[in-house]
Amino acid sequence: MRDLKLGIYCHPDAVVSTPDFAKRLVEEAGVDYFIVRSGYDFTWPDSLEKAVQIVRDLPVHLQFMTGAFWGGRPQVKVDLPYRSNESMSPIDLPGSSSDAEFAAKYAKLCKTFKPDSFMVTHGRYRHPAYLDSVFDEGADVPEYQARMTAAGIPRAEVQAARASWEKAMGALKKEDLLQATEKGMIEFLCNLSQSDAFQRLIAFRCDTVHNSIMTFRNAVKECGVSFGANGYSPTAALICGQDYEKSYAETVDFLQPLLCYMEWHRYMPIASWARYIKEFTKVDEPTAIEAAKNVFYLGGTVCPDSIEELDTCVEGTNESVYSITSREIQLCAPYLSKPYMLQPVLRGKQWDWAVTDRLVEEAKALGIQTIIFGGCEYLTKGPSPVIQSASPTASWS
Repeated sequence: MRDLKLGIYCHPDAVVSTPDFAKRLVEEAGVDYFIVRSGYDFTWPDSLEKAVQIVRDLPVHLQFMTGAFWGGRPQVKVDLPYRSNESMSPIDLPGSSSDAEFAAKYAKLCKTFKPDSFMVTHGRYRHPAYLDSVFDEGADVPEYQARMTAAGIPRAEVQAARASWEKAMGALKKEDLLQATEKGMIEFLCNLSQSDAFQRLIAFRCDTVHNSIMTFRNAVKECGVSFGANGYSPTAALICGQDYEKSYAETVDFLQPLLCYMEWHRYMPIASWARYIKEFTKVDEPTAIEAAKNVFYLGGTVCPDSIEELDTCVEGTNESVYSITSREIQLCAPYLSKPYMLQPVLRGKQWDWAVTDRLVEEAKALGIQTIIFGGCEYLTKGPSPVIQSASPTASWS
């Protein structure tokens, strides 16, 4: 696998509690990057300093992973008729006053610890399982609404377009619904609403995230540190305000698409959109699920065949993991003009080793040069374990 660079997400507590295992990951499993979690809000873990000392003694690249927008306004939605793990997360809006606070934290981290590179995680809006984020994010924040209005996309226009879209969707029969969704969420919204409001809303969200990321980038670059970000899967990155093709190509040295969360980023959004579509169209549940998969460019992939199962599924079957993640790897292909820049993140634990290995080979075949893992079992076990001893219980993900 030495034609491929390998990275691993890890908490500093794991490095500090199992330094010998950290050394073996480098020397025996060939890990090139330690991507150390350095906090999600305005603080960092107590163990970070010791973890940095340990990693600095290894022949490995030290990257920090730090959250953006976390620690801001809490959500109060507790009675949602669907599951969304981010509906209650304390996440601030991109472009708010907290941008400067995060940028200051990033600069302080870089000056204090001098990592080789710095990666911002969650630099986006909430994921699309949270329908209020897609259609009405920031409704409770006057300053944000004023920015939307100034940008020519007032909330009232978005809500009118949503009402038109729901009405048109309600008139669709099965075949028409599947056809209307087959080109993804954005065309589904724009074509049925007969309005460009959603297109302008998404452009506004992408511009807002872009400006925030530029603020973060400048703070890190001024410290002489390489800057990157991870991102939502290409299935819904634009909806979340992450424009791989334009904004990120201009602002980051590397991009790590998160292709590792079956429950949060695959099943949960499909379930909430299937429930939503079914409510307005009255189509049967399998059709609603297939339409929801289309919305996320996942039509024809394998997933649980009922909304109830989607709501409760965590990792899914090997067939589901493979078919969905393989599709997402293919969706990354258009952004490979700089192969070194795109570093997909795969699940390094819980998935079947052979499934993960097949996905790794597909990524390599596309020209991807670096793969990051959340979890270390793929790197240490497999059919012929690289590291014979069991992985430590500390969180290497």
